[in-house]
Amino acid sequence: MILHEGPGYLIRSAPDSPWAGWCGSRFLEEGLASVNAAPGRALARLMRLAALLPGGFGLVWDHPPAWMEALQPEARQGWWEAISAIPGLTLHLDAGAALQVPGGAFRAWLHGPEPPAGPLGERWRQGTLGWVPRPSGPWSLPDLGPVAGGEEVPPGWLWGEVVLPVGALGSIGSGEALVTAMAEAQGAAERGLAQRLAAGAWADLPFLRRSVGWRLALTGGAEFQRASGTWKAAFGQVRALAALLQERLRTPIHPGASVDMQAAALLGRQALREGLPWRSSLPLPPAPGCFSPGLAADPRDPVPLEGRALQPTDWTGTLDHPPVVLLRVPAVPPEAGALALLAGLHPAPAVRWLPPDLAPPGPFDPDRPWAASATFPFPADPGNGQQRGLFEGLD
Repeated sequence: MILHEGPGYLIRSAPDSPWAGWCGSRFLEEGLASVNAAPGRALARLMRLAALLPGGFGLVWDHPPAWMEALQPEARQGWWEAISAIPGLTLHLDAGAALQVPGGAFRAWLHGPEPPAGPLGERWRQGTLGWVPRPSGPWSLPDLGPVAGGEEVPPGWLWGEVVLPVGALGSIGSGEALVTAMAEAQGAAERGLAQRLAAGAWADLPFLRRSVGWRLALTGGAEFQRASGTWKAAFGQVRALAALLQERLRTPIHPGASVDMQAAALLGRQALREGLPWRSSLPLPPAPGCFSPGLAADPRDPVPLEGRALQPTDWTGTLDHPPVVLLRVPAVPPEAGALALLAGLHPAPAVRWLPPDLAPPGPFDPDRPWAASATFPFPADPGNGQQRGLFEGLD
């Protein structure tokens, strides 16, 4: 991974490949005639892709390979458990496919118009599935971008990702420094990729230049609101910046939100170290000078659920893929409580619950640890009118 740090932004890219990518599951059966050898070869394809893409690979399970039906149930479960161990791989499913995945084997994203209910709803609240609202139309992958429409999901790629605090949008100016840095990163990746393709060291997946874009990811939303910033003005600046970058780089720009805690910490320390204007919303030392990841409150803090889940009301007019919300809770939430929380979120973000038996995502920052799960608020069940006691569970 190549990391370029500029005033108010981080650029992450790869030296000789795209930064991240996605594709439908049809390619897992192309050219694999042997049913017995297909699972292992498909696993090898996914491992090569994940190794080439530092930003991760999204596998959209839109057309299950034919060889999956020929596997015995134990062999099929073993295959799911094997791909769950591939670093950087995320799985995206609809409700029909999610029922075929063994519970707990993969922390996948379930795409659907309504929050999951029944057996899928239980797995969602247990944290093994995240939910992505998908009213209709093409898939939209959290942390990656929107997918081109069609019967099958074609391969899509990102040259890189730009992470910047919301408070820095007004100080970037003309954006010329950012354009120059992104153009240099893109040019280096294109030249390195050309050598990789010529050497036959690319994965078994077509690469088309017109299917590559950049991701523009926002962070530090809580600090922006603390400084009395207005989302309408900020989103206007995001759209203007995205239009400028798309015109100059001649590639699609996908605005989104970043829940990467490491990037938020780097940008916060940069602001304090260099005395940048947007540092005023950060806590003063000895508290860690880190931005909160995403657009809401920091998921590591035991603040009310609404503070960690509530997004700007008009984000759908600017961001082309949903922001991610990680909700740490002291126990598996009841169905009525989870649905009551989502009823107040319009439009809803992508939501993943983190009960105590699931480890929170890394990397872990020693200066900014996760609070103990028992200290986080619990969603009340509106059906029985009872709420978890303040001192419940304390001896």
